[in-house]
Amino acid sequence: MTHLHIADGVLPVPLWLGGLLVMAGLVGFVAWRHRNDRADRLTLLASLAALMLAAMAVPLGPLGHLSFAPVVGILLGSGLGFLAAVVVNAILAFLGHGGITVLGLNALVLGAATASARPFHRLARTRLEPGPAAAVASIAAGLVSVAALWAVLACASALEPAGIAHAATDGHAHEADALGSTGRFLAFASPFWLLGLAAEAIVAASVVGFLARVRPELLP
Repeated sequence: MTHLHIADGVLPVPLWLGGLLVMAGLVGFVAWRHRNDRADRLTLLASLAALMLAAMAVPLGPLGHLSFAPVVGILLGSGLGFLAAVVVNAILAFLGHGGITVLGLNALVLGAATASARPFHRLARTRLEPGPAAAVASIAAGLVSVAALWAVLACASALEPAGIAHAATDGHAHEADALGSTGRFLAFASPFWLLGLAAEAIVAASVVGFLARVRPELLP
C-alpha cells in the first residue's frame, strides 16, 4: 500500500508528470516552513527515513511489506514526515524499486500516510493512551494512503483508454476492460492491504507505547 512498483513508461505522462509537480511544490513549501528548525530535527528525519527503508524489507505477503510510515509521521509531524517519504521513495527509485518518473506519485501515496498520522494520533489521544492511539492513527493513515493509491489507479485507467480510443473503433470497450482489470486487482489486493494495516498498527502501538515510557519527549 506504500508505493507503486511500476517501471517508467507504463503510466500516462500527464499522471506521473502531475505527480512530480505536486511533489516538488509540497517539498518546497515544507522546506520553507521548516527552514528554522533545530539541527537535531534533521538528524531525526534522516534516522527515521533509514528505519523506514529497513522496515520495507519485511514482507507481508506477495503485494506488500511494512512501511513504518505511521510511526515516522507521528514522530516527525506532517511536513517532515512527507519529506521522509520523498527521501525514501527517491532512494528506492534509484535502486530500481519502481521507476524514476513514478517518484512523485509514490511520494504522494506514502506521504499521505506520514502526513496524516500525527493529526490522527492527536485526535485519538483525547481518549486513548499513546500506544492504542498510535494503532488507531496507523490504521487511519493507512486507509488514507490506500485511498491515494486507488486514486492513482483510477486516474491511470481513466487517462490511458482515452488515448487508445483515438486509434481504435471501440473506445468504450477499452474503457470497460481497463476498469474491469482495475477492479479485479483491487479485489485481489485488498486482503493483503488489510494484513498490512493490521501489521502497521501493531508496530505503531509497540513503538509509540515503548517511547511513551522511556522517551516521552519524542512524542507530540
